Amino acid sequence: MADQLSLRLEPEAAGWPAQIRPMLAQPADGPFDDPNDLFEPWWGGERVLAYVGGGSLGLRLVSADGVVLTERVPEIADLPGRLDNRPAVLDGTLVAVDASGRLDEAGLAARLDGAAGPGLAYLVYDLLVLDGRALVAEPLERRRSRLARLLSPSPSIVPVPMIPGEGRALCAAAAGQGVGWVLARDRRSPYLAGVRSSLWKLIAVHPEAANAGLGAEAGRAPAAGETSTSPILALIRRLPLEDPAG
Repeated sequence: MADQLSLRLEPEAAGWPAQIRPMLAQPADGPFDDPNDLFEPWWGGERVLAYVGGGSLGLRLVSADGVVLTERVPEIADLPGRLDNRPAVLDGTLVAVDASGRLDEAGLAARLDGAAGPGLAYLVYDLLVLDGRALVAEPLERRRSRLARLLSPSPSIVPVPMIPGEGRALCAAAAGQGVGWVLARDRRSPYLAGVRSSLWKLIAVHPEAANAGLGAEAGRAPAAGETSTSPILALIRRLPLEDPAG
């Protein structure tokens, strides 16, 4: 089996690095606390890796199944500038949310199909490559610290903060805000590309989220389809989050 901690970073086509397969989570039985874990809200949405190139390369957004979505998400066009134009690869999800904070699946699907729809936000969860150097062998906590220092957020580009250790508290707050899941990740975890690992656990905080299963962190997850009216930053500020890197 290929070493998941080794990434081929030389150009594959037109100067872009080879596509990276997202790391996936295993299901959790329910909310839990663990001092070794970092907990973050997870809306589902469309899992997308953002390839930010140097020079004229700009930006390339690629879904988990290899679809290039860059032209369909103009809200994210300023991502290279928000990384100080440094070459990088980010892992995150594209979402649209309704007034209750739940994923607007219908609006998201319409936008990704090229139709009109609500505004989208890119929620950034990980930093995999920076300046041509793979960071996947580094522990999650260190990657997140780099991300916090590097990425300048906007209403449409949001580095999602984490709460260390206190998964039950975040699950309770997430349920109250309509967020479907909480992701628990071992703070020492490397990034195992293409692997579903017990180092990451997905906790369902709504019955419909539990029914959606593990597709939530790999692609689109079912949820109410209403017009997006609540900025994602406002929702995050209502959760008891404190980024350990901050």
